[in-house]
Amino acid sequence: MSRLIALFLALAVALGLALLAGRPPAPRPADAPTEAFSAIRALADVGVIARSPHPVGSPENAQVRDYLVLRMNALGLSPEVRPDFGFRRIDRISQPVFLGGAVENVVGVLPGRDRSAPALAIMAHYDSVPNSPGAADDAAGVATALELARILKAGPPPARDVIFVITDGEEAGLLGAQAFFSGDPLARRIGFLVNMEARGGGGLVQMFQTGKHNQGTIDLLQAEARRPTASSLAVLLYSVMPNDTDFTVARGAGVAGLNFAFIGRQFDYHAPSSTAANLDLGSLQHMGDQVTAVALSVGRGAARGEGGPGEGV
Repeated sequence: MSRLIALFLALAVALGLALLAGRPPAPRPADAPTEAFSAIRALADVGVIARSPHPVGSPENAQVRDYLVLRMNALGLSPEVRPDFGFRRIDRISQPVFLGGAVENVVGVLPGRDRSAPALAIMAHYDSVPNSPGAADDAAGVATALELARILKAGPPPARDVIFVITDGEEAGLLGAQAFFSGDPLARRIGFLVNMEARGGGGLVQMFQTGKHNQGTIDLLQAEARRPTASSLAVLLYSVMPNDTDFTVARGAGVAGLNFAFIGRQFDYHAPSSTAANLDLGSLQHMGDQVTAVALSVGRGAARGEGGPGEGV
């Protein structure tokens, strides 16, 4: 066994023990206070989005797209479907791999008091892999974004615009994010971004990636998030894994931000068992609590950055 493999296994065991040491919070009920994130409220959206597998380009994915437009319209986000073509080159050891395809991102904006201030972006992807309904990856992230939009809409107008970027084609190679950050004019307005993902069906949510200059971002997470969970072990493990998320594209574009995911219950990852009924509602609640706290701090903070992460906002 090579030293690298031994190190990887040791780190994986250490991270697993750390994850088992804590339990996600209990989900808040549907009648929770208006200003609070409720996993039960968000679960209603998960149930619709993850009704069946819906890979990019499929009729089922088009149904999810149309549902998101209806929901985001009801939340006052004035959503737009942005048809585009995503393209990526991935350099492998043997030879480069080229990925491309048509995508339909759904983008909506909650206007802030200062429309000229750098915007906050909330991002998740709505497509699934072909053999999974994708309740965790990534209907949970999309539903969290919708519940967050409801919370923001119910309160005073945010200081800055909040852009909801629901990407398509993530599972096919981050194609929607690539299309958005390479050509969408709204991408240039983003000062800080929160991305939501999953690599399992439950467990505590981990913050496992930031932008390149992250001291202000870490200070923000520590000050605002509820029961934040982050580890340098998670960062290291992610760096040597073959997986990427849409945040990879945002980070490459120089955007500051935070990347969240829950990684427990690996048997549900990209599996037929990733249904709304099997989703760990405590994990959904933990995701919502952390993302809501950060988004309220950045979105409702002073438009020129006081109380924000100090980088890009």
